[in-house]
Amino acid sequence: MTIWQFLVVVVHVFSAVMWIGGAIFLALVMVPVARGMEPPAMGLLFLRKAALRFRGIAWVLIGLLVVSGLAALEGRGIGFDRFTEDGFWSTEVGTVLLVKFVLVGLLLVISGDHDFILGPKIAELMRLVPRGERPPASTVAARRRLIVLARLNLSIAITVAVLGLMLVRGVPG
Repeated sequence: MTIWQFLVVVVHVFSAVMWIGGAIFLALVMVPVARGMEPPAMGLLFLRKAALRFRGIAWVLIGLLVVSGLAALEGRGIGFDRFTEDGFWSTEVGTVLLVKFVLVGLLLVISGDHDFILGPKIAELMRLVPRGERPPASTVAARRRLIVLARLNLSIAITVAVLGLMLVRGVPG
């Protein structure tokens, strides 16, 4: 392994650790703390600020993951030219890679919706709720959908990481 390949793998692994770890920290630590804050509006503001801060970091990490992942594949002899070879996608590596690519694409779409469309829309709807009043049912439902998207995205990210391990260590069986 060359120093370049080693650095690519280090960037890839640490980007995955920071992104997935940050998402787990938000879900398991930040959300419960924010829910327990008084007044509740303070908890929402706290969580929103933390999520916005993490969003910028997360997108940088996602970019690093895509670039370093492609570079790592190239370093292992799996460049774009291999993708057009007959039978590549039916090999063990090709199948795992295909599933990983599809999930990464899905992850990008869900992350974009969560971070740039649905999340800001819900934040604005919540901001319009007068202090001390409950938000309308439609806003509560949209907020639940946002939470489901975040959980789905985290599940996909963990699955993508496991698929990455399979690319390096082989499919168990």
